[in-house]
Amino acid sequence: MRNRFLIILSAVLYCFVAAGQQSSVITEKYFSDPPVSFATPSLSIDEDRLATYDEVMTWISRNISGKPGAEVRIIGQSERGLDIPVIYLQRPGQDPKLRIWMQGVLHGNEPSGVEGLLHLAMQLLNDKETSMLLDHLSIAILPIANIDGYVANTRASARGLDLNRDQTKFADPVSVIIKRAFMEWNPDVAADFHEYTPARRDYSVFGNKGATISYDVKFVAPGSLILTEGQRRASYYILQKEAEKVLDEYGYTHFFYFTSSMVDGEMVLSSGANSPHSSATSYALSNAVSFFVETRGIGLGRTSLARRAHGVFLTALSMLESSVRHEEEIREIVETAKMEAINGSDDIVVVAEPAEEYYDVTFIDLETAEHIVKRLKTRDESVLTPVLVRSRPKGYIIEAATERELSILRILGLEVVPLKRSKRYLAESYMIVEQTNARTVWEGITRVTVKTDLVRSRKRFGKGDYYIDLAQENSRYAVVLLEPESENGFVNYEVTESKAGQPLRIHRVVK
Repeated sequence: MRNRFLIILSAVLYCFVAAGQQSSVITEKYFSDPPVSFATPSLSIDEDRLATYDEVMTWISRNISGKPGAEVRIIGQSERGLDIPVIYLQRPGQDPKLRIWMQGVLHGNEPSGVEGLLHLAMQLLNDKETSMLLDHLSIAILPIANIDGYVANTRASARGLDLNRDQTKFADPVSVIIKRAFMEWNPDVAADFHEYTPARRDYSVFGNKGATISYDVKFVAPGSLILTEGQRRASYYILQKEAEKVLDEYGYTHFFYFTSSMVDGEMVLSSGANSPHSSATSYALSNAVSFFVETRGIGLGRTSLARRAHGVFLTALSMLESSVRHEEEIREIVETAKMEAINGSDDIVVVAEPAEEYYDVTFIDLETAEHIVKRLKTRDESVLTPVLVRSRPKGYIIEAATERELSILRILGLEVVPLKRSKRYLAESYMIVEQTNARTVWEGITRVTVKTDLVRSRKRFGKGDYYIDLAQENSRYAVVLLEPESENGFVNYEVTESKAGQPLRIHRVVK
């Protein structure tokens, strides 16, 4: 009886929230469901609710487990003790295949990912034409990354953390489980499927009753200048642009993903991805070509869910088809990224500023259901200008390294070597000349921003100190974690202690 009451209450809340985000008039005019049959967990239920965790797991067991070419592995348990499944789809063969990683629901209240990805898995196993992709690809699908958040219909994990802000500090054990599975799979192409909130408080300034964003799908371009040009171009010009053509064929609208804020009374957008705490950049730091997709959905409940799931399916399938069409090019891009990580000699960009551009953005008036086009200033992180550039060191030494520092580096696939005896190195040490601690707690930490001077000397290090050589495939992770001015690095995220006027325990070993 209690469970039935909770289901009814949840359905009422879904309807209430969805009505504020998208009226029935707007739904019918712009976001009607496609003529596609979905037998996925939620869309196969003839009730106005989402499938429960148990229903999703039962669905996977009935439709995926035991099928030829499919394996379901439990990679760990959530904070609340629920199994986290990954679906592996691959055919035996002598030729190495491109490895693909796809995940959904890193934020628990973004359900279209699990529906779209499970529909894709079904097609790969049962549709003759689609299944031919498995002749070229080995695919890992994590349908629900944030199990506890999905169960509670909340963005955050059971610990109250945003898992897409936890890929360089690993404060949540679920982040560790997922990253270890990701690094073990070692994908060539990796995709993360999210949803965004269509009607935000900022958009209340448009029209008489506010506005909602008009786009079915938005894409996040990885812009970090520590990535190779090939990685950035492949994400945009191969995966995104070809997916956009598919969406156009089905009449689905698309744009770049953005967030908004009010600055001196003017709405300013931010687009692209530069921060290593997010999948869009974190995936690429492992030398993969990354693909980050946002469908229109948070707060809509079951409204337009089939359309949203179809958007995920179309972009995910397009990504697989593009990977096969451009297989040789992608292999070359990934191999080049690995070689540059190991043998690179170029300077490293520690801090970069986004370009400021103006773009026309289309909204829907919540009162009239008509389009509103606004030209808005945008901080475009897909176009960056270097601000702080340093020479690439031979490696880094962490003096008196802590277990947490070592653990994070190893999770990210880095070899960390303890110094067995005392030895002098030509090193550049960081002297902190300015430090600003944030006034508010964010994601359980008080973020730290510093400025440093480099002091070169022959310095002796010994037992208790650890060396990270940059001549290894995942060295980009080391750079973004250990350079103290780096956003989302060890200093910024309070993993490594810092104090103005004091030297840092991290040192650069000069070539």
